[in-house]
Amino acid sequence: MSEKPVILLIDGNALVHRAYHAIPPLTSQDGEPTNATFGFTSMLLKVMSEFQPAYAAVAFDVGRTFRHDQYVDYKATRPAMAGDLAPQFSRVQEIIAAFGIPMYSVEGYEADDVLAALSDQAAEQGLEALIVTGDTDTFQLIRPGVRVLISGRKFTETKVYDEEGIRERYGLEPEQLVDFKALVGDVTDNIPGVKGIGEKTAVKLLQAYGTIEGIYEHLDEIDAPTRAKLQVGEENARRGKQLVQLVHDLPVRLDLSKSRVGDFDRDAVMAIFRELGFRSLVDRVPGKRGGEPLGQLPLFETKEAARPAAVPEALPLGDYRVVDTPEALEDLLRTLSSAHRVALDVETTALDAMRADLVGLSLAAEPGSGYYIPLGHTTGRQLPLEQTLHRLRPVLSDAKLPKVAHNAVYDLTVLAEYGLMVEGLAFDTMIAAWIIDPTGRNIGLKGLAWERLGAEMTPITDLIGKGKAQITIDQVPIERVTPYACADVDFTLRLADILEPELRELKQWDLFANIEMPLVPVLVGMERAGVAIDVPFLHAMSRELHERLVALEKEIQEMVGYPFNINSTQQLGEALFDRLGLPANVTIRGTSGAYSTSAEVLEKLRGKHPVIELILEHRQLSKLKSTYLDALPLLVNPRTGRVHTSFNQTGTVTGRLSSSEPNLQNIPIRTELGRKVRRAFVAREGCLLLGADYSQVELRILAHVSQDQNLLAAFERGEDIHASTAATVLGVPLDKVTPEMRRIAKAVNFGIVYGMSEYGLSQRTELSVEESSEFINNYFARYPRVREYLARTKAFAYEHGYVETLLGRRRYFPELRSDSKAHAGLKRAAERMAINMPIQGTAADIMKIAMIRVDNALREQRLKTQMILQVHDELVFEVPREEMDIVRPLVESTMEGAFKLDAPLRVDIKIGQNWEEMS
Repeated sequence: MSEKPVILLIDGNALVHRAYHAIPPLTSQDGEPTNATFGFTSMLLKVMSEFQPAYAAVAFDVGRTFRHDQYVDYKATRPAMAGDLAPQFSRVQEIIAAFGIPMYSVEGYEADDVLAALSDQAAEQGLEALIVTGDTDTFQLIRPGVRVLISGRKFTETKVYDEEGIRERYGLEPEQLVDFKALVGDVTDNIPGVKGIGEKTAVKLLQAYGTIEGIYEHLDEIDAPTRAKLQVGEENARRGKQLVQLVHDLPVRLDLSKSRVGDFDRDAVMAIFRELGFRSLVDRVPGKRGGEPLGQLPLFETKEAARPAAVPEALPLGDYRVVDTPEALEDLLRTLSSAHRVALDVETTALDAMRADLVGLSLAAEPGSGYYIPLGHTTGRQLPLEQTLHRLRPVLSDAKLPKVAHNAVYDLTVLAEYGLMVEGLAFDTMIAAWIIDPTGRNIGLKGLAWERLGAEMTPITDLIGKGKAQITIDQVPIERVTPYACADVDFTLRLADILEPELRELKQWDLFANIEMPLVPVLVGMERAGVAIDVPFLHAMSRELHERLVALEKEIQEMVGYPFNINSTQQLGEALFDRLGLPANVTIRGTSGAYSTSAEVLEKLRGKHPVIELILEHRQLSKLKSTYLDALPLLVNPRTGRVHTSFNQTGTVTGRLSSSEPNLQNIPIRTELGRKVRRAFVAREGCLLLGADYSQVELRILAHVSQDQNLLAAFERGEDIHASTAATVLGVPLDKVTPEMRRIAKAVNFGIVYGMSEYGLSQRTELSVEESSEFINNYFARYPRVREYLARTKAFAYEHGYVETLLGRRRYFPELRSDSKAHAGLKRAAERMAINMPIQGTAADIMKIAMIRVDNALREQRLKTQMILQVHDELVFEVPREEMDIVRPLVESTMEGAFKLDAPLRVDIKIGQNWEEMS
């Protein structure tokens, strides 16, 4: 590689377009489309980091080019620029300017022409030019001192081409690619090429004759069929070469004094990033701020923050202290005893709260201060663990002293496992931020501090490293951990002071204070309780499935006619479509060029060959075995002998709880084998499992909010609502409703609140699109107030940019506001989500209220029964047999009374020794 300084020459147009099509739709919190902007910026930071250039410049197209004058159909087949792409160009240019990178363009010429001129000038000034682009048009510029970096099928995958790379890919020299494209044509630019001349023939001709001119000079040496094609297409070939050839002699001058990398306003970059929500890119921005190393508190004023009012003009530096002597601990206790609130945070060795070792505890009573108590570091002076926690217990277990934390479930779980029960939790900044922005963007502490306070906090990886070299925080010197840990509690208090008034202003305080915060200790109890697993049963079932999988593999290979790896999509595709000759019209070739064997493709092939059923069964059993039968035993906590899931309070936009590590909300139930897995979830000795499931809660909420009298009457009569709907819509007596009629009605009942179309219904049933349309129309004719509710909700979302549940939980849809640049597909998806959210979100709110009230009732009666799972609309309890007669009616009445609906809540109770018995 050359020792010359490197200059990045970036094709702005190509990269923006490539990013737009490669990255799924993204929007800022204000609804501004950002996928192309994010992709471009991410690529810019990637190449700056990898190649450490001395200089950089960006080229853009501007206006109509001379090529359009030469050939009226030039690029004529390209679709018009998408409405949500155009505004992103100006954002990209704003970011480029903030990075201090000059932009070049020349009227009448394309960015590629500008890059040709700039690369020449860079070479003249002794630089190594690296052209960064999203297409291959600039390959012709490659020569000693000029290389091209191009993004691959995945936008983040890049490859650098030099002369040898072009020879390997094309078998040609870089300058011959002009002739190559002129011969084979270019669909993207609508260059026709020579009809009948493919890539192999073009390469062969150019290897023999060098250029298009050379080919036509030696036509008599070329075989007759090819010669005839060349003669017919000569005009296209020669004109194509003129169109493809880049222009080097342009009125543009590379100014190295303005192109030097690193001379930029970092604050300006951060302000734009905050406005767009690009938190994940912050740590990749090079350079230092104000000549100081990027440390714990490089705070700065921001003029263009996403929420200007939330970013103070100045933040005091933190007064951070280590508490590593008994005297210092007593001083801290005196400070805490007179505090009106206390922020707390734990430092541990693991993300799993049930397996983590406590390393240290940080506390703060006022913003700008922080105390770190080291308890479990491998070296350094620190306090004894048990005695210190004993001294802290009166303060932290005092319910009258408000506690503040970020992701409090984790902290409270860790401390509870060490025997310290924290009481009085009043504010969780992660939950508050999530209620304000339910998308969950930047709800991590460091993301919030950056967005709301303009603070770039030290990432944990600066302390413990990454990858194989990563250590645990107990191995980090105490003097390094102290400012990190203290900043966590300091900024938690600062953020609480910003987020509380905002919650009140948005009328979200009641939701936060009366539902979300009281739920935290409930979740702590559930996560600590865990669930018992019958490990021998899972092992035995795994062995059974292994035998069946081996038999299936043998049977599949026999049907195909040769042995192959069934788990290889490439080999399976070749077996199905090349060997067995299954219809190619249902196959899709992926980006690798291999046949697609996705579930969607295989479903379309059902009935075409008996091997398809076996392959689908093999996949189902293989997934079941790996995901549950083999994985769950490994997740049993060796200390408790139980599996402990994490219930994520901020994991969804609707307010529903999610479950992870492991996900116990996704255990299959529709298949016999899936239900069998649930048999492994058992009650401990002397107990039974009790499942309390809300019956059709979302439809009851729909009846309530729509006030549709037919729907309300059906619930009032206690009818099977799906059978009732079928009878009402189809005009048949209730006792004449067939299972198929009920199945279609059920699909409509649930689909309506998800904005399902007639096409969607036809996909879920045996109905045609026309029949589905008729069924839905009849449904709305019978339930007219439901249609009115859907229309009313959609109109509200368009007018206000959000919808809300019966308890006031909001979900925002800025893409529906009148000034939104979001494309039609995004808006249609937003409409469907807006219709669904008030229903699903209200169901989530009701479930949380029920969990809090049931937990309180169990505590008040000092029962040993423990709530252990929340799955969809169901709560699962582990109940001592002697408490069952008390717990069953208590749970049923409490859940049914959690919220008053005009279609009253109903709960189905099931009891069993294991979860399958309750399914």
